[in-house]
Amino acid sequence: MTVHLFQTSSPHLASGMILDAPLEYDDFLLQFGDETEARAELVHAGERPLLIVGGYMTMDGTVVDECTWMVSEVTVRADRRILRLGEPLE
Repeated sequence: MTVHLFQTSSPHLASGMILDAPLEYDDFLLQFGDETEARAELVHAGERPLLIVGGYMTMDGTVVDECTWMVSEVTVRADRRILRLGEPLE
């Protein structure tokens, strides 16, 4: 099942950004500040989870390739999971 994350304020992800995700799903639709969307999946591999974000095109036509992000911190609050992005993996 696909569930939206809360909208980010930027059309791009960045290290340190905080995302608010539903606790019960690892598969999301991530909506950016410019109203574009990308599929995202939280995977648990090793010590820290990873967030795999599919490629997308911003409203201004910039193509953003698929990217895997380290998740540096996860906090659970009620039925939500707060994710702090670490560095993208190359």
